Parts: sequence; structure tokens; C-alpha cells
Amino acid sequence: MKRFFAYFGFTKAERRGFSILMLLTFALGIIPFLYRYFNEERVLEHSVTYFLAADTEKDFQGKDVRFTPRDKEGKKRYEHISYFYFDPNGLSEADWQRLGFSAKQIAVIKNYEAKGGRFYKKEDVAKIYSISKEDYERIEPYILIKEGQRKSVKINEDKVDRKYGYREEIAPQLIDINEADTSDFKKLRGIGSVLSARMVKYRDVLGGFHAISQIGEVYGVAPEVYEQIAPLLVVGESHIKRLKVNTATKEQLGRHPYISKKQAMLIVNYRSQHGAFANLEDLRKIPVLDDDFFRKIEPYIEF
Repeated sequence: MKRFFAYFGFTKAERRGFSILMLLTFALGIIPFLYRYFNEERVLEHSVTYFLAADTEKDFQGKDVRFTPRDKEGKKRYEHISYFYFDPNGLSEADWQRLGFSAKQIAVIKNYEAKGGRFYKKEDVAKIYSISKEDYERIEPYILIKEGQRKSVKINEDKVDRKYGYREEIAPQLIDINEADTSDFKKLRGIGSVLSARMVKYRDVLGGFHAISQIGEVYGVAPEVYEQIAPLLVVGESHIKRLKVNTATKEQLGRHPYISKKQAMLIVNYRSQHGAFANLEDLRKIPVLDDDFFRKIEPYIEF
């Protein structure tokens, strides 16, 4: 090195300055590599979280998602994780383990169930004290509670199981889908201004609802939303507005959601050729009208 400096005629001060410059250049070059190395695990955790949040039920149906994230200290948090859609009620210990829960966490869950505890909605899982906010957030997209489990129990509002930090809620008021207005429908979880307006409009063009399942036919109501709100709905006594098949025009028939314009034209043409329909069996004589058509339309027609 001395020969190098002597060759270029560096003074002592210049040699010192050059050495410092070399050290700074080396430090600036190595810092990005060190930064990426120490932040690799944080990037991995963020990527996994984004990946799980972005995919849909269709993407994951029948598939397992496996990875081994680490915490900030670099220790393994989970030896093996598989994500799948599940109902937490009665879920086996083995399946809870697949979801990344420890034996202690599972013991608390099973003890809660043994005392008669049930999960009526997703948020109930988060109320188990052994399940952290982080654990709940990573499994929440995969929780699918069966409709039969969603029945709330009327109890005193202050009745709380303090051991598990779980509060059972007072059963909400049921909504008559034939009497409800948009403000009533908006009280339902997952139903906003747009969907509530569509429900009222669909009811009007149908001529009234005769079954709760028809709410699931409203455009924009996702299957999981329907499953969640269905137990809160009832069909009260109301008069369905029926179409008079023997006098209705093809335009009037074609405006009904269950009758296409082509079907309306066939009905009117058949009626013109063969006379009035006496009953449903007469209408069945039109070859292109199938059983699904009659199942839907029967409550809405009269002869």
C-alpha cells in the first residue's frame, strides 16, 4: 500500500483522506445488502399476509396453503400451517393444529365447547382469550359457520363468561322481507344502501316474496352474506300479486323476473291458438316450459 501511495506521490494527509474515502465507499456498498438480509423475514410475513387476503374462496377451495413464517426474534412460530375453509364448531384438534394453533390454545377452545359454548358468527372466535388478534386475522377469511349455528340465544345482556371473555348476544329482531323498507334491510350485516334498494325493487317486480331463499336471488347478494342474514329473515302473511295468465299481454308477462320475453310470447301464442288455460296442467302443455320454470312461477300466476 505504501508503494501504491509513493507511486502516485501522495502526501501523508492525502493518504489518510484516501483511506477514509475507501472505508466510506465500502460501507455504503455493504449497507443495502445488510438491510435486505435483516428485513427478509418482515418482507416474507407481509407477502404471506397480502397473499392470503387477496385470494378468494374459489382459489383456495380444496387446496392447502403452507408456509413457515418466523417472528421478529427469528424463531419459528409454526412448524406447519394449512389453510382451508372450516366451521369452528366441533372442529377436531388435528384440524386446529393444521391451522397453526398450539396444544394450550386448542385446550381452551375445547374446554369452552365442553361447557356448551358455540360459535354463532365469525367474531365469536376472536372472543376466545387464547386466540390472539393476529391468529384470528389470519384464519378469519376461512371461517364458514353453518346456517344452523347462527341462532342467537336470548339471555340477560350482562351475562358474560368471564373465564373466556365471551359475551352471548341478545337475539336481534327478525325482519319481515315483505314489509321491510330499505332502512330495515340496511340493519342486516353486509347490506348497504345499494343492496337494500335492490331488495325492495326485486320484491316489487316479483309481486312479493313467498320464500326467504328469494333474497339470495337479488343481484349482488353474495352466498356468504345470504347465509349470514337468512336466519334473521321471515316471510310474513302478505298477498302475492298474481298475474292473470288468460288476460295478461306478452309485455305484462315478460316484465316478471321469472318469465323471459320468449316464454311470454309462447304463452300468449299458445293461448290464442288453443283458448284459455284452465289450470297449471294446461300451461304444462307448452313443450319448452320446464319444471324449473313452473316451480318458480306457480306462486305468481292465476287462471
